This record gives sequence, structure tokens and C-alpha cells, in this order.
Amino acid sequence: MKLRKKLAVVGVATALVAGVVLVAPAQAASKDLVVGITLDIDKLDPQGATSFSTVRALGLVYGSLVEVGPKLQIRPGLATSWGFNATGTQLRLHLRKGVKFQDGTPFDAQDVKASLERILDPASKAAARANIATIKSITASGLDVTLNLTIPNVPILAALDGVNMAMLSKKDIAAGNIGKTVNGTGPFKYVSWDAGQSVKLIKNPTYWGGAPKLDSVTFRVIPTEASILSALNAGTVQFAVITSPLVAKQVGSNLTMYKTPGLAYMALQINARQAPFNNLNVRLALQCAISRAEVIKTAASGDGSVIGPITSPAYKSDPKARPCPEADIAKAKAYLTAGGYPNGLTIKTMVAPTQQATIAGIGQSLKSQLAKAGITMELDVVDDSTYVSRWLAADFGTAIANNGGKIDPDTMYTRYFTSTGNLNKVAGYSSATLDSLFIQGKSSGSVTQRTAIYKAISAELENNAAWVWLFAPLEYRVTAKNVTGFIPLATGSLLELRKVDMN
Repeated sequence: MKLRKKLAVVGVATALVAGVVLVAPAQAASKDLVVGITLDIDKLDPQGATSFSTVRALGLVYGSLVEVGPKLQIRPGLATSWGFNATGTQLRLHLRKGVKFQDGTPFDAQDVKASLERILDPASKAAARANIATIKSITASGLDVTLNLTIPNVPILAALDGVNMAMLSKKDIAAGNIGKTVNGTGPFKYVSWDAGQSVKLIKNPTYWGGAPKLDSVTFRVIPTEASILSALNAGTVQFAVITSPLVAKQVGSNLTMYKTPGLAYMALQINARQAPFNNLNVRLALQCAISRAEVIKTAASGDGSVIGPITSPAYKSDPKARPCPEADIAKAKAYLTAGGYPNGLTIKTMVAPTQQATIAGIGQSLKSQLAKAGITMELDVVDDSTYVSRWLAADFGTAIANNGGKIDPDTMYTRYFTSTGNLNKVAGYSSATLDSLFIQGKSSGSVTQRTAIYKAISAELENNAAWVWLFAPLEYRVTAKNVTGFIPLATGSLLELRKVDMN
């Protein structure tokens, strides 16, 4: 035993003399991405998600039948192929083979059927129910699903994209576990949610698109975007969603910034079922008193574009085709007088500055502009959770809203502006004309015909001042230099984090 010890000591000494340093094999550094966000998620049910933070986080955990790519094209997701029948009243989808939920359960057509039927059930309070309300029955067998529709519905394919159309496990649905357990087919697996602090995800090694290169993604709640930028500069955060143009302008060359036009839009949402906004002249007065260009200049540092109701590129509204495309104070006062308010009026507007960095500035800009027409705007400032609950209950007269856009106008507004839409109570406006036009838009397979239909929808919304559409902000995504392979999406989704690497 003593001899062995002596030999060992001699061996070490010889190595040191020879200049050789013996070390253990190096371990690969973990690739843990920290994403800085200002707002926490608010639920674990993807089909009911309306908060941007919730949509982005759960979008990495759950998959949908189709996806919208960087060029706004519909591409395969959990379905690899699809086709309509000759009349457009039936959509057949073939599912991807070998997909598993994160608990190891195989994904098949019965899961699709159960997921879509859950969305269609009003009790689930699914956010996008109206987008697939034309489904009258679903046939499911193996990896094949057939949606039988009450009317021709071409845009229903685009409606199958996104977190609100997440495919869930039929077993979890039957057990009533949705929103309690998190079990998707996406590139990352849910680990934990520390409310107000962080959401932790780890890579899904069995993901159908291949295991992500990142080991984990943690969404860390940081109160301000300025603080997020400081964390990026310090290296404690490697990815951020920025909404403030002022903060974006401070991003240095040590970081990478993606600046992308998005489909989302800012609007002064009006509840036309509540006095005095049930008076068309009052709504038109609001519209004519506001310069959208001024709002962009003062609230968004000039970053953004004036928009009409529809931001879908193929059917984009012409913002000049509205009453008062430019601010007209004289006309605004004339509308107020015609509406019975010759001496002006006072309105209350709900705002949640935590939702988006420009919202506080938008509120101040609108308040200043409306005052010139004799309209006093009182800002009702609330936190995000209060805003969401009151917004869903239509408990407001006007509200500054930051809403997501879609690649198809039907998916964008059917749920808002049709009389049976599940968010029509929130929208505060519908008409028989809109109901008819949306049905026509669903039924037509002609881009030319659909363009004319959505132009008419846009005119109906603008001429009746259903809301006051303001502008489309830019999307800012900021990363550390060692984060590579990220592809920004105009939908606001962070799904492409599945392709990101950290060097």
C-alpha cells in the first residue's frame, strides 16, 4: 500500500516537471436563454389566452395544426397536408406521424377532434371560438381529420394557426386538467411558473421538428423595459421583447436588434352600446378630432404606420378611406353639436400602461388632441389584470387597446364584429351588413372578390366609427450577440426560438 502511494506521488511529480497539467474532461456549457418581459403570464390554458405574454410563452409549449411563417405563408404544423372539397364545405387534414405529447402519449386525430370541440364549447371560454364556429361535425380516424362545415369557409385554414388553436391531449380534456397541467406537443416543456417572477421551460427532446439547441428558456418578469435593456447589457438576460421605441433607440452595437413591421395594432376601442357612444355623431367626433400621425410622432417616436381596421397584408385597409383621414377639429365640433353636445362632453378611457410601452403616451396624445374639439378625456389607469377582466366584461366606455393582427381578415375580426362572435360584447358593435359581408368573405375563394368584400367591411367599420384605429407599431426583438438563428415573425410569436443557438 505504501509502495502504491509513493509511485502515485512520483507520477504526479514527473507530470508537473514535464509541464503537463492533468484536468478532467470539459463539460459543454448549458444553453439557458433568459427572456426579459415586463408582464407575467396570466393563465396556463392556451385556448383561452389573450395576454401577449401568455400567448408567447405557451406558444413554445403547444402546437397547432398549421403555422404562419416569416413570409406570412401558411405552412405545415401538426398537419402535413390538407385540402378542401369542391364546394369549400369540407376541409380534410392529414396529421404528422410520430408526434407525441410531452407526457409521452401519442398525438392522433382523436386529440384534434377533442381539442376543436373544446374550443367550440362556449363553457371553455376559448378566445377564438368564432373563427371555427362553422364546423358542424368532425370526423377523426388515425391520422386523418375531416371538418364538415355549415357553409363554405376558405379562411378556416388560416384560423387553425396559433396558441388559441392549441392541440390538447384528449386524456387531459376528459380529466378536466387543462389550465392545471401543461402538456403540449411544442419544442419546449413546461417546468414551473413562479407568479410575478418567471416561467421556466426546458427543451422537448422528442419534438417532431427535432430537439431545440437551447436547453431551457426562462421568461423573467422585469418591471421596466429600461431595466431589461440594462440586464441585456449586463448579460443576465439574452433575449427581450421591447415595445418602447425610446428604449429600442438605446440598443447598442453590443446587441442584435430585429426591427419588424407587425400585424398588431393600436386602437381607441369604443363600446357603441354604452351612452354616449351609442350616438354615431359622438363616435364620428372622436374619429375626426384625432391625428394618427400626431399620435405616432408623440407616443411612438415616429416608429409606426397609420392603419385602417385590417392589417392583413393581402387585404390591408386604406387609412385614407375614412371620415376625416386627417384631423378636422371643425368637423369634430359639428358632429358633437349634431349629437346633442354643443358644449362638449367628458369621456373616461381605460388604459393599462404596463401592457405596451407606448400606451401611456397614446393616452396623453389623445387627451390633448380631443381637448381641442371640446372633448375631455379622463384616463382610467388600471393594472394589466384589471384591464383584461374589465375588457372581457365590456366594462368600459372607451379603452386604448393593443390587439394582435392576423394574416386573414376573417380570423382577425369575425370574433369581434359579427353578432354571434364570442368577443362581440367586447367589440361593442355589430350590424346585419357586417354579418352578411363576413359570410361572403368566408365563402369566396377568389382573392379579387374577397378584396372587395373586406374593403366593404372596412368602410362599414370606419363610416360607423366602430373604433378609432390608430397605428401599427414596430416589433422589436433584442438579443445578445451569442444568440444566433432567431427569425422574427410578424405575428408576434416567439416560436422560432426552437431554432436558436447560443455560441
